[in-house]
Amino acid sequence: MTKIISMIFLVFVLLYMVGFYFSLDFLWLLKIIPIAVLLGGVLKTKSSLMRTILLSALVFSGCGDLLLAFDEFIFGVAAFLLAQLSYAWLFRHHWQGFYNRWHLSVLLLIYMLVIMWWLLPNLGNLQFAVVAYLIAIATMGLFAFQSSLPMRWAVLGAILFIISDSFIAINKFISPIPYESYWIMSSYYMAQFMLVTGFLNSVRQYAEA
Repeated sequence: MTKIISMIFLVFVLLYMVGFYFSLDFLWLLKIIPIAVLLGGVLKTKSSLMRTILLSALVFSGCGDLLLAFDEFIFGVAAFLLAQLSYAWLFRHHWQGFYNRWHLSVLLLIYMLVIMWWLLPNLGNLQFAVVAYLIAIATMGLFAFQSSLPMRWAVLGAILFIISDSFIAINKFISPIPYESYWIMSSYYMAQFMLVTGFLNSVRQYAEA
């Protein structure tokens, strides 16, 4: 990711955060601009299957952002599920083995089981959708930990994505979180930036090898 694109991304993230305070009518538009900036950065790279999957992950994420902004929860979850499966495929491409960072994989499985146990009594008719999404993001996280990619950036991005979605789930189904939008969106944007940066770095290193 170039410095210029990184700076533009940061500027629009900050604008979106400021938009919360002023309750802007076009906040939904500001919400997807940072993802559009990342899309532009990926489009500047050489065409490849990995680039296509990464673009798909960002497109699905942008669609999910819009759908959630307009309170279309089920469709938003479906879009983000596809984004998580896209990221899982990218990590699977770098899969190194079950024993790679196995302790992190165990911790993730325990964490996801606890979250699922905590959420289930409160999900109502959303049980299937939420559980399916939890399985998808857990799969993405496991493939991240078991990949050959370094913790910085992509693997940290996967962790932050799980944290961001945990904030959403707890805030929606368990108990309101103070300043939830700032916690959710700051961790979400950092996650997306780290994921994209990490995968683009891996493509560049592979090309230079």
